[in-house]
Amino acid sequence: MRRHSILFLSLMLATPAAAQVRGASIVSAGSEQALRWGKALVTRPFGADLVDRLTIADTERRRNRIILLLRGDTGGTCPTRYVLATRDGAGAPHLSEAFGTCSSAASMRIVGGVPEIAMPATASGGPQVRFRYADGRITLLDARPAAGQGVVAGYGPRSAADCRTAGSADAATQQSVMADFERTYPAAYRRSGDLKRTEITPQELRNTVVSLACLATWPGAEDVVPRTATPLFASKRYGPAAFAALDAAAQDPMSDANLRASVRAFSAEMLFRVDRREPL
Repeated sequence: MRRHSILFLSLMLATPAAAQVRGASIVSAGSEQALRWGKALVTRPFGADLVDRLTIADTERRRNRIILLLRGDTGGTCPTRYVLATRDGAGAPHLSEAFGTCSSAASMRIVGGVPEIAMPATASGGPQVRFRYADGRITLLDARPAAGQGVVAGYGPRSAADCRTAGSADAATQQSVMADFERTYPAAYRRSGDLKRTEITPQELRNTVVSLACLATWPGAEDVVPRTATPLFASKRYGPAAFAALDAAAQDPMSDANLRASVRAFSAEMLFRVDRREPL
């Protein structure tokens, strides 16, 4: 399984020019960076959102069309965003709107003739989500973005020490969050045999179990989430660490009261379920 790590972002500017990628490169434009593509100079590809470092993260070609995945790094709660730049032949570059989950680990491929970009659900890891670029629009597949946030609603490891409560979402959103969880919870975490062969970093495990504890408080999730999570907590390889991560979150003074209550209740529920079966 692909490993994920926490992003430690340096806020220094990149060197004045990057290596050229299919006639495109990152260059200095005064005190900022810009995309030089042939004779065209694209300044501020992220619009009003200023970035500290601009990078060509990936490239693809579809017939006469070249697609660049531009990555913008900055500080704050969402350190990384993306923009697609496309060009047909020698025409002027076209830019998509900014998108992403704040993760630095994005990759692009052509699926069904259009670009598809995959990345973890949050800056600190989680299940893969996909963005599709077609008809001039970016569409998020597999999950829905949380309102006002650059992360994925519902299941998705969180770095912040809080829980999004079900009361903050309407009934339709609650249903979509549960549907997203059923779709995006990693298949390798659902089966004991796969867990024995799956690499999960401590940070990813911590974020995953805390997210499960938060989601388990939502209507309709009281049984679904603990049942789905039982193989992970019952596994000899990851079970003890999963319970230890919940205990740490429950005692973390930076966690809010709602999160601490959620992880304590979830830990008790998982202990009950795991005690009813043999460790795997």
